[in-house]
Amino acid sequence: MVRLVSASVKQRIQRGNENRTEHRRFTSVVGCGVVLPGQVELDLAGFLFRDPMGSAGDRIHEQVWVMATQEFAAQRRTVVGKKVKQLRRQGLVPGVVYGPVVEGTVPVSVDRREFLKFYQTNGHSTLFVLRWEDGDQSVFIREVQQDPVRREPLHVDFFAPNLRMPVRAIVPIAFHNPSNTIDGRLAEIRNEVEVEALPASIPHQIDIDVSELVRPGDAIRVGDLNLPQGVTAVTAEDETIVQVEAVYQEPEEAAEEAAEAAPEESAAGESTGAEAEE
Repeated sequence: MVRLVSASVKQRIQRGNENRTEHRRFTSVVGCGVVLPGQVELDLAGFLFRDPMGSAGDRIHEQVWVMATQEFAAQRRTVVGKKVKQLRRQGLVPGVVYGPVVEGTVPVSVDRREFLKFYQTNGHSTLFVLRWEDGDQSVFIREVQQDPVRREPLHVDFFAPNLRMPVRAIVPIAFHNPSNTIDGRLAEIRNEVEVEALPASIPHQIDIDVSELVRPGDAIRVGDLNLPQGVTAVTAEDETIVQVEAVYQEPEEAAEEAAEAAPEESAAGESTGAEAEE
């Protein structure tokens, strides 16, 4: 028996077959293999996540995730309470992993020296993968408790965010290229700013070129920042970050400097006159 199939039915069958074959496997930022219906575009920079409840080509979440490229090693911790002093004597720092994607908390420990180097380089606003024996999570360093005298880390909180939800973070500011001809003093009013973005889009730091700040009143405000795509400032736009301030000199100080300079100029004149007579 020959069955006649209309062109519209053929198209629906073809689309169904394509949808089944276009399921692609990718590795998430926490190392889990995931299969999602619909086409998933993946490259080195990130990917677009298609709504699993819709067909390929339907709504696309306007969220681009940049995959965490940095990793840091940890160990699952069984020592808790006051006994963690033993870990510190062994050069380890106790910590916990927590957040909306973690059930409860995961006690871990990290090497103190390695953590200090990593923390000094990356700070609080860098997303990275923390790996231990039987798990891993994409995390931020949320809080570091330090010894008040030796300034050594005593405990670390690693926060594991929901990668699909925006978060707020305090990001440090780095100033570059100050001018050598500033008519005044370059005053750094703020050295950090609060921003909001998807976790993987939070910048490690915000770089500012201050080479054009040369006259009193020249300034850069939060609204002048050229933030990365997908990152918005939470700090008010009119907040001043850096500015050139006029150097004010008290009249008494100016008079004293002039008085000190006068004898030197007089002595220099006398020496010149003596040489001329000779």
